[in-house]
Amino acid sequence: MLRGFGMSPAASRSFVMGVALSAVMIAAPAFAQDAAPAAPVLALDGDAATITVLIKPDKTAEFEAVLTKVKDALAKSEKAERKQQAAGWSVFKANQAVNGNTAYIMFINPVVKGQEYDITRLIAEVFPVEVQEFFQKYKDSFAGRGITPLTKFMTMGQ
Repeated sequence: MLRGFGMSPAASRSFVMGVALSAVMIAAPAFAQDAAPAAPVLALDGDAATITVLIKPDKTAEFEAVLTKVKDALAKSEKAERKQQAAGWSVFKANQAVNGNTAYIMFINPVVKGQEYDITRLIAEVFPVEVQEFFQKYKDSFAGRGITPLTKFMTMGQ
């Protein structure tokens, strides 16, 4: 095997076994990480956040159907964190167009740290069969997005 390196057969076997054991030790944590839940695609920072989503004006009904499905997913989820997210998540619709698009402003207060806020991922958790339909509606209606993490500065009533 490794005789070209000046090793005896016994030393070669020991060397090969050591390399194999090292490979297993290095690979084992990677397999353990696969079993852990996936990191969020869209996690929010700050105490609160706004997400402004611009929707094509002729696709607002489709986007509103997506929002309704997210609301259903949050309500039907068995995860306590999803109930926390729903409690602090409000959606506003702008009265004026922004660059010709309809703006929806999501106000999230408080942000539930380390949790998923990606709309299609949230739908997929509860409605895995239907998610592709809603992803397509979201994709077809989407015109832009901006996320603003917020840190509490002052409460006017205190």
